Amino acid sequence: MNKKKWLSTLGMTTLVMASVLSGCGTKDIPSASTATASTKATQKAAEPVKLKFAMWEAQGDIDFWTEKVKEYTKLKPNVSVEVLKVPDNKGQYLKVNLAANDLPDVFYMKPAALQVYKQALLPLDDLQVAKDNKFTTKIDGKTLGLPLVSFYEVVYYHPSIFKELGLEVPKTMPEYIALLEKVKASGKYTPLSLGMKDSWTSYPFMEFGPHILSGDEGFLTNLPKNEAPFSANSSFDKAAKFVQEIATKKLAGSDPLSISFDQETQAFEAKKAATIALGQWYYPSYMEKVKADDDLGAFVLPWRNSESEPLTTMTMSDMHVGVNKNSKNVEEAKAFLQWVFSKDVYGAYISTSKQMSTMTTVTSDNPFFAKEAQKTPFKPFVYNGTDEMYNKVKAAAQYDPSLVAQDIFAGKSIDKIEGDLNNKWKKAIDSSK
Repeated sequence: MNKKKWLSTLGMTTLVMASVLSGCGTKDIPSASTATASTKATQKAAEPVKLKFAMWEAQGDIDFWTEKVKEYTKLKPNVSVEVLKVPDNKGQYLKVNLAANDLPDVFYMKPAALQVYKQALLPLDDLQVAKDNKFTTKIDGKTLGLPLVSFYEVVYYHPSIFKELGLEVPKTMPEYIALLEKVKASGKYTPLSLGMKDSWTSYPFMEFGPHILSGDEGFLTNLPKNEAPFSANSSFDKAAKFVQEIATKKLAGSDPLSISFDQETQAFEAKKAATIALGQWYYPSYMEKVKADDDLGAFVLPWRNSESEPLTTMTMSDMHVGVNKNSKNVEEAKAFLQWVFSKDVYGAYISTSKQMSTMTTVTSDNPFFAKEAQKTPFKPFVYNGTDEMYNKVKAAAQYDPSLVAQDIFAGKSIDKIEGDLNNKWKKAIDSSK
């Protein structure tokens, strides 16, 4: 994923508001060049060490770290770091390595993957960078990964198209549908750019929609307690019918199932589409290609029917970085992780990625999102997808919201989808008891 997709509500609220209201700055703490490795790593300083640092296909991260790790080798000449690109971000890419006890030394994980790899991950609680990270997630009481970023979800749009067509930022979901219909009626632009050939692109709607519509930040934790959560009038049902409306009215173009994520973003960047729903993580990519944000706006997807309801948006931490406890160079891997999250290095990463910082030692600076958030204030809705039982039942039921979205766009009946899911879900719960 070039993204996409985890935590204390109070902590997350603090992050979002701090990133919106504060400017760029860092606390006066020791620079990365003065950070020292552990005693064991120091003792082995003369021995050649090669670390593998794996991450998914986020090109901005790959480019940044490929260059940045050269500085680590200058700092520690005996250590070389290979940046590895893995094929996707759904947590499947390293399972073969896990089974063979051949995981990289340091690697990215989605929040839910912490449960998958927990037996192979080194606890990080003793590290200062773990103590300085505001959004560590405890798995069985241990910190097993440090999130690199936090972000919230938005709908990007072109103000010039809105002005041309007399459109205003929608404040409710019915208003958003009406806006898309007006764009379609113009015959000039695709209302919503959506590349359903890559199923994960539906995540703002089919993955996050049911969660937000439930109004319960513990929604995923509570889901295994319900043997039939995919029923009529459920939050899942409401999100599914929203996706169905987009599909049947062709508000994402005539055939979004034939469109890839790259084509989705290209259409929006070329102003062939009026809106695109992605997280803050997309902004750096947009700027790299378009070079300016003077015709770019953003509003949170208004998952509500009335302005009397609170306006919220999914907010999450992501890109958890963990250390393989079975690494041949585990102390050096720990030292490298501390360098990654040190003030100078991590500060440069946040500045380049335009993401929200997860560290108390580095603050975020993104004037674009600060400006857009002031136009339409919202409350963060914190994503928590690390519950062990939820992930166990989800895997047993083979539940994948992105594939559900593909089925809906392919014309499959929502009643049929829900019936099948409920049957699988109940069996998965029974087998997990």
